[in-house]
This record gives sequence, C-alpha cells and structure tokens, in this order.
Amino acid sequence: MPQSKANRYCFRIGVTGHRRLNDPAAVEALVKRAIEAEAGKLFPAKLRKKIEDGRQAGTAPLSFCVVSPLAEGADRVVARAVLESLDACLDAVIPLALEDYLEDFATEESRKDFAELLSRCGEPVFLRTRLIRDERVDAGGRAELRRDAYAQAGRYVVDHCDVLIAVWDGQPSGGHGGTAEIVEYAQKQNRPVLRVWGDSFEALNRIA
Repeated sequence: MPQSKANRYCFRIGVTGHRRLNDPAAVEALVKRAIEAEAGKLFPAKLRKKIEDGRQAGTAPLSFCVVSPLAEGADRVVARAVLESLDACLDAVIPLALEDYLEDFATEESRKDFAELLSRCGEPVFLRTRLIRDERVDAGGRAELRRDAYAQAGRYVVDHCDVLIAVWDGQPSGGHGGTAEIVEYAQKQNRPVLRVWGDSFEALNRIA
C-alpha cells in the first residue's frame, strides 16, 4: 500500500508488458486515460477516504512513482506516461549488468532512449552486477540466466508497486518471465492489476 513520509502518500505504479507495440503513442495515451479513470479506485475504500480527506485538507498530498525495468516497449511507454502526466519520480530496476542489458536493445536510438530515462532515476537498482559471460560459457546457459533475470525483475516490480499496469494482449507467456507469468504472480500477491490493450483498459483484480 502507499507509504507515508512526512504526511505524503507515494503511490507506486509498476509495469509489465510486451516489447513490441504497433503504436506506442496510442498505448501511452491509453495508459494515461487508464490511470486517470481507474488507479484511485484500486485503493481499499478506507485508504481512499483517508487520502481524499488529506487532499481536501491540504495535509497529505498524493505523489506518484513509476517502477520500471525500462526495457523496450511497454516498460518505457508506461514510464513516460506516468512521468509526464503525474509529475512522478522513477524507480528503475535493471535485471542485468548494464553492459549485458544494453545488448538487448536493437538500435543506438533505443540505447539513447534508455539512457535518457535512466538519468531520471536517482538510484537505479541493478539485480545483477556480474556479466553473464563471466558465469556461463555456453549459449544455452547464458540464455537461461537472461530469462531468470527478467523474471526476477518482473517479480521485483510487483513486490514494490501498489498497482501493476499490464500492457498485455491476454495471451499466455511465450517463455519464463513473460507478461502473463508476471500478471499471474501479481494476482497471487493480491496486487491490483490494470490491463491495457487495444483501445480499452480493465481492472483485472482489486483489493477490497
């Protein structure tokens, strides 16, 4: 749940989703609409009232933070939507050592986009510091380490957010650590999930 610091609630929005998006700008606009329409409703009723009372009294304003691994696609689209529409902060969780992670970005433009977003995070969390090549010499072993790292990052996002935005087509995961797997983990952790896809959004679960 949102944490209080100096009478200020910080609402943490996590992200999981697909890397390949046909129209990132449209997804970003839809994410903004979804947050505006649904995010506040995902609080438990007592906490919603407490926050609203505080906002009206001017004593407990609500701040926002987006928790994202900043991979290509959904991770960056949602991060930008939250940062630009809510004047939020960024908590970046990076699954791999930086050199390894950059190898997953297809173009120099993508690497620059990642660097720009990462610069907006004060203290990014790196889940791995050792290079994959220093641990595994075989291609299969290296691929397994990557999959495990991404799965760990997805779980980290769920564990450190108040609501998870899933840019997800609703289909099963294509592999370990995929979007469907992270959504399922979030639901098991009783974390509210807001699914965004196509031209619509829906809350998959709420906290009573």
